[in-house]
Amino acid sequence: MTIQQQIPHLEALARIDERIRKVDESLQTHRGGLETLKTDLADTQKRIAADKEALGSMDKTRNDLTGEIRQMNTQIEKSREKMSRSRNEREAVAAQREFEDLRRLVRDREDEIERLAKIADKARESIQEGDVKRTALDAELAGTAEGAQQQVATGEEDKVRLVHEREIAVKSLPPALYRRYESIRARRPKAIAQTSDGTCNGCHIALPPMMFQKMLRREEFEQCPNCRRILYYVPPQSPKTGEAGAEE
Repeated sequence: MTIQQQIPHLEALARIDERIRKVDESLQTHRGGLETLKTDLADTQKRIAADKEALGSMDKTRNDLTGEIRQMNTQIEKSREKMSRSRNEREAVAAQREFEDLRRLVRDREDEIERLAKIADKARESIQEGDVKRTALDAELAGTAEGAQQQVATGEEDKVRLVHEREIAVKSLPPALYRRYESIRARRPKAIAQTSDGTCNGCHIALPPMMFQKMLRREEFEQCPNCRRILYYVPPQSPKTGEAGAEE
């Protein structure tokens, strides 16, 4: 098989690979969009659960502190009675100290309850915001999922068909040329390039004159010294007819 016979098969394979690449990008976009929504929804649900757990813990702590305050107020009343029944200065001083210690502890508990109340209010706001976001994400996911899943299904069908076409195209190429093609394609999406005037149309770098002269004979494929793509010569297009002109 001459190079001229191989070129159409090589170009056909390159076109199929480009179509497969675009299908893969489309699949990734649709799958990625769904996964992003699902991840956002899962994260929102986790934050809501964490806020609710923290709120429950704070409510329990506030209830415990309120119970301690009730007990301390009872002890304060007893301290007042002790002060009123004191028989000497020593008993009065001790009762007064106990009274003041209890009042200080009550104030500490009240300050802690007030602090927890502010944090709890923020947690409730966060839960409300989370519920609103979760509802919006649920609606968006429900509206997006059906369309995205249809796009994914269509894309997967297209890819199966293209892969089959690719298998046929590969069989049309000499094994050595295909291995060379695949080696280049592993580094860059498009593995082939043309030249009509001594410039690689893949990287737009001028080729060495001796290489270009050799390529004019179209006896074998070359490789661009710069981008390393498989390179071959095609005659320039005629400005009048749009067809390839006579070989120089």
